[in-house]
Amino acid sequence: MNKLMPTRALISVSDKSHLDGLAPILLKHNIEVISTGGTADYLKKLGLTVTSIQSVTGNPEAFGGRMKSISFQISSALLFRRDHEQDLREAMELNIKPIDLVICNLYPFKIISSKAESSINELIENIDIGGPGMIRAAAKNMSWVTVVTDPSDYVALREAIENGGIEEKMRVDFALKAFSLTAQYDLLIATKLSQKYERQLPDIFSNEVKPLRYGENPHQKAKLFILNNHTGATSLAEAPVLQGKEISYNNYLDSDQAFKCVSELGLEFPELYHCVIVKHGIPCGVASSPDQLSSLQKAWECDSTSAFGGIIAFSSKIEAQSATWLTQNYIEVVMAPDFSHEALEIFSQKKNVRLVKVPLKKSGVQEWTVRSINGGLLWQEEDEKLNFNLNFPTKRKFESTKTQLVKFGLIVTKYLKSNCLMLADFKDGVYSILASGVGQPNRLECLSLLIGPRLKGRDVTIENAVLISDAFFPFKDSIEEAKKWNIQYIVQPGGSIKDQEVIEACNFHNIAMAFTGERHFRH
Repeated sequence: MNKLMPTRALISVSDKSHLDGLAPILLKHNIEVISTGGTADYLKKLGLTVTSIQSVTGNPEAFGGRMKSISFQISSALLFRRDHEQDLREAMELNIKPIDLVICNLYPFKIISSKAESSINELIENIDIGGPGMIRAAAKNMSWVTVVTDPSDYVALREAIENGGIEEKMRVDFALKAFSLTAQYDLLIATKLSQKYERQLPDIFSNEVKPLRYGENPHQKAKLFILNNHTGATSLAEAPVLQGKEISYNNYLDSDQAFKCVSELGLEFPELYHCVIVKHGIPCGVASSPDQLSSLQKAWECDSTSAFGGIIAFSSKIEAQSATWLTQNYIEVVMAPDFSHEALEIFSQKKNVRLVKVPLKKSGVQEWTVRSINGGLLWQEEDEKLNFNLNFPTKRKFESTKTQLVKFGLIVTKYLKSNCLMLADFKDGVYSILASGVGQPNRLECLSLLIGPRLKGRDVTIENAVLISDAFFPFKDSIEEAKKWNIQYIVQPGGSIKDQEVIEACNFHNIAMAFTGERHFRH
């Protein structure tokens, strides 16, 4: 069954805001309301007939309100499965009537704990026990029970009831929000009580924490926490290290960039071999080729100075030829889905080289990334999207032969640090980076100070390369700088108030430009 209309609701809230807008709807649709203490008194003032929780549990409130909702009767009414023959028979025998809507929020522990003068006793008395139990029971049985923990969701709940019932999607969304609430609540309690009792907070992921030798610098301590922050079956954090020293904090940061970039290239170009070299969080060498060794050599040639001591990721099993070539150069980490027996034998001569066996990241794994700031964590979806449908606002257009090169360049650019520009090239069957300019406060200097000088004295053909930008060009000066280096093709998101000025500059210099409509900052 998908859409369900509740018949009995349990309401127990600390935050009573917006109940006045919801209560009349419950009354209108003859939904029986069970409630406790102060919430029951508040609902009666709104005109609702309220069933006391004591009449359901058979027990009075006790111990100064510490015992109210914790009972066999309440938990059973929430948890028994409505489509399970044995559960239905037992519910009837035990005289358990279903509760199919729970509206509950928790004691204001966060508010109390934020006050410097709060005592340990005040904190403890504001630890909710019955509320999390009801919320978790209702959320567990989301197939049949709706749990609402946020007053801002009352409008959506009210509209659903008015429209004949609550859809399964809404019940699931509310349940996930409820589990998140109880998880955050418990973590806050553990954190605040640890501070009050002057204890070190135990590791939340105590079974999945790996101490690292040090952090970004030797004087910084560091750990690797294994997080369940994606829907994929495997992760870089859990990948086995086949040989070499312990992987360091910086190694992991660089490896993450290389792993994600090579995975995305592997998905988009499964017929090619891909190699990505990362140094200090930036892909400095990337190449895609019909054979593995040439992809490695071409990636190294992109910036051989930066590649020294870099992190290297491959999209395919590493064979003996590539292993031999790598052992003749200084490298830190080599990642690949697998290593041939011969390659492992060759690498064994370089005991300090870390070999990491990790399958490519699959598409659509819905990964969330986590970064810390002072006093908090920033969570966001990984940038797993790319728009390959281009719009051409200039008189000169791209030839159809440029399509695959643009795809290659857009993928690589997504993993460069903002501001960034990258010159992608295709020659002799190999896609590669000609030059890049990254991490500058303004886009013009990515060209004038980095890409331009890196092209000087090199035997490269600029005319067929494509310049790709992670964000729009705010002024025409970047176009004029591009012309100095004979750049003929540009891809950018567009969206600047100066777009027309930039388009006109391209037309004046006979440069073809394409808009993606999608920005890809990476800070």
